[in-house]
Amino acid sequence: MTLSAHKIYGPKGAAALIVDKRLLLKPLIYGGGHENGMRSGTENVPAIVGFGVACELAKSREVESAAHVHELRKHLEQGLIEMGAEIFGLGASRIPNTCYFALPDIEGDTLVVRLDKANFAVASGAACSSVNPGQSHVLEAMGVEPMLARCAVRVSLGQSNTLAQVDDFLKAARHIAEELRQINGITF
Repeated sequence: MTLSAHKIYGPKGAAALIVDKRLLLKPLIYGGGHENGMRSGTENVPAIVGFGVACELAKSREVESAAHVHELRKHLEQGLIEMGAEIFGLGASRIPNTCYFALPDIEGDTLVVRLDKANFAVASGAACSSVNPGQSHVLEAMGVEPMLARCAVRVSLGQSNTLAQVDDFLKAARHIAEELRQINGITF
């Protein structure tokens, strides 16, 4: 299991790796002989310390932060549902800060580009597979139809996001969706 510091507002480039002792790993870079030959070079001590502090802060704010982003997500999802969106995993136990949705007949990649131009950073597909385009294996396993899966967009919320920002996102998404539906509805 890998844990990235930046996911909890720590320094970029610091991470933790938890490995089962029964697993045999090979180093990516040889030399130095540190950590039984698994690490070459000098550790980034300031980033590691920063990661430790970020862990302490995240733990101390865990309940408050989760409640905040959960309320934002509920508001976001209600607005998306009013736009006709399908929310994947709705009603299931999920992490509180992430919404994965689709607006039927609006391709996810197109919506992502248009939202990016409106200054909203969202993604189509899972975060860990952004370099591998195509249908999400998770949505496929959930039984989501391939045409709907192509419309999937993921929004992640953070502790510094506000209700006003969610409302701005919904307003922009609604406007873009209306424009794209008008374009898709043109017949020749």
